[in-house]
Amino acid sequence: AQAAASSLRGRVVPGGGVPNWWMEDARALLDSLMGPSRDKSREENQKGDGWKESNVCKRYLVGFCPNNAQDNWFHNTRRKDMNVCTKIHSDRLKRDFEEHADRAKYESEYERDFLNFLEGIVREADAWIARENGNVTGNVTKIPPTVRAKISELKAQSEHLMRHAEEAADKNEFAASKRSLELADIINKEIEDLKEKHSFVSTGEAVCDICGVRCKPDEEAAHRAGRLHEGYTNIRAKVKDLREKIRSKPDPDDRRRRDDDRERDRDRRDRDRRREADDRGRSRRDRSRSRGHDR
Repeated sequence: AQAAASSLRGRVVPGGGVPNWWMEDARALLDSLMGPSRDKSREENQKGDGWKESNVCKRYLVGFCPNNAQDNWFHNTRRKDMNVCTKIHSDRLKRDFEEHADRAKYESEYERDFLNFLEGIVREADAWIARENGNVTGNVTKIPPTVRAKISELKAQSEHLMRHAEEAADKNEFAASKRSLELADIINKEIEDLKEKHSFVSTGEAVCDICGVRCKPDEEAAHRAGRLHEGYTNIRAKVKDLREKIRSKPDPDDRRRRDDDRERDRDRRDRDRRREADDRGRSRRDRSRSRGHDR
């Protein structure tokens, strides 16, 4: 905090004026350190519910904010289209939230919204990975240029000998034809030996199945240590954790729906019993009237 404050002091313009950007930076610093309720009364601050304010990032309260304007994981990446989050990201407010009596009341809602946001990022990454996998080239077999030139020369000699063998055969010069075929076969074997000896496999690019970045095998270690890859790794891990947590946690809405269903079933059974009782009463009255008519 002291270093950040010193940085702000050092950026005051000459002449004593205070530029707008300085005030904005100072306000953001104070918000992150003290929370947006720093100007409220002591009694209000003691409630510890400043995290409920609309300008507080709820994703940060239950995890992290990957597009935080002050710490954007996607800065200078292909995801420049992602809007940055300019809300408050305060560790103090996160602690207040975690220790607050109302945490359970709000946490499920915040986590579901956070999961929906992260799943959107993952879907876009997976779509990008699928497109990139269709664009990359795989391993390619290459031969040095000098060897390729030698192979081309030998192929020309082999083709010439094959033509000579056909012409000799047409003239019934079978010995000459056979000799040309043997020489062509020797040359073809030399070509295959050159290919086997001098060919090498040039490894193509691979697409990272976490973040979709293309890189060569010798670049993979550096890529995995990069911030973008680390960010997508954290996002995918958080999606998995939130899904498991939400799946294992009973849904209050489901419980209310089950209670409503049970209440409707009881009402239906009560109506059915009343209807059956009414039907039995009508049947007895009808039988009584019928016996009276017979007399």
